[in-house]
Amino acid sequence: MKYLRGTSIVLVLWYALAWVLASPIVPFPHLVLVHLVKSLGEGKTYLHLLFSLYRIIMGMMLALFFAIPTGMVAGRFKALDQVVSPVLYLLYPLPKIAFLPIFMVLFGIGDLSKIILIAVIIFFPAAVTIRDGVKEIPLQFLELARAYHLKPRQILKDILWPAILPRIFSSLRITVGISLSVLFISENYAATYGLGYYIMNSWIMAYYIGMYSGIVLLSLLGLGLYIVIDGVERLVVPQSAL
Repeated sequence: MKYLRGTSIVLVLWYALAWVLASPIVPFPHLVLVHLVKSLGEGKTYLHLLFSLYRIIMGMMLALFFAIPTGMVAGRFKALDQVVSPVLYLLYPLPKIAFLPIFMVLFGIGDLSKIILIAVIIFFPAAVTIRDGVKEIPLQFLELARAYHLKPRQILKDILWPAILPRIFSSLRITVGISLSVLFISENYAATYGLGYYIMNSWIMAYYIGMYSGIVLLSLLGLGLYIVIDGVERLVVPQSAL
């Protein structure tokens, strides 16, 4: 219901703007929707969506693969935190899109450079929030673990992992929008598929209804990712921790 209300507001404003301008530059929403449905069924628009989804998902997985152990180590061991945290703080504020030319030189102009760019964007906030989650674990829990001679695997499973799970999902929610923005830019370089390429190619050809279709798809992709992240969080994180 909350998404329907938001969608209704956007549609009303969109219709009002299209009616005031009365120009092909801003087509009416229903025309864009009809075109979008047709293009998904007849053309290759779905391939652009799938390529963008693939890059986002792979970027998330790669980021968490490195962010989870980095955050855990930094939060668990003070000496290592004094080494890791300054590096995170130094690189975190940098606009990650600036690394795209470097990644394209190092990893080629294909999907890998785009995936790594998205992974870098997600890595820093995820690593920092995971570190903070580990640091906030009450000392009594760790002291009890030592008193009962729990194995490292048990400490990880029963103490550390429940503490960082909410942090992981929070960091993903924060970075999804930024990741999509950077994905849009990166897909304009050496790409033939992807929503970023589809939108800009339609704009260059003055095919505005196609351009708006791509924008709608990009918005739906972001919304879908948010819904999936929230759904998975409800499944794996105890409600008391939310």
